Amino acid sequence: MLNKNTSSIWETEKGESRKPMMTHMVMLALLTGIGVATGFFGYRILPIGGFLSAFWPGMAIQVVGGIWYGMWGGIAGAIFPLIANTMSGVAPIVVSLTYLPSNFIQSIGGGWAFRSFKVDPCLKDKRSMLVFTLGAILLPNMIGAAWGSTMMRLFGLITPASHLLFFFVWWMGNSIPAWLLGIYMLRTISPIVIKTKTFCKGFWA
Repeated sequence: MLNKNTSSIWETEKGESRKPMMTHMVMLALLTGIGVATGFFGYRILPIGGFLSAFWPGMAIQVVGGIWYGMWGGIAGAIFPLIANTMSGVAPIVVSLTYLPSNFIQSIGGGWAFRSFKVDPCLKDKRSMLVFTLGAILLPNMIGAAWGSTMMRLFGLITPASHLLFFFVWWMGNSIPAWLLGIYMLRTISPIVIKTKTFCKGFWA
């Protein structure tokens, strides 16, 4: 049975008005800035083939952003890798643009899962951990890795023989840091975030 207190985190209370505000734009900009910084330096951690990192901490920003701020986090999560890729030179701008769908899915996947199953973003129980692991980490990153590695192959950045390797590196290189850092961030910062008006119970507010 769903814990009442957990459910209420995502439910609009009687008389409560929630709508997009300027502060949501501020959070979008803030997440984008933090994401660019972590994404840029992340490419220097365990680089693989000059295109990927085997441990990319920017993914944690994508995940928690989508969980806390819904579509605002999803948009930031799609944009900041594009900027980080351009700054670091890991992929031509044309190729990075094709990554937008994969980065959006990786970012909004957790936001969708947490709202759909109404689990606690503070990760206080096994159910929330399961939804986080599967719905926010493994499944979105598997889809993102499949899309991204396919784009790399289509643009000739990798060979057909290395496709599976780059898919796996993308998948695990995103999933592991997102899981480790995401747990810490959600457990320590979520109690503060969910008390603010900027926290999105829905996808936009």
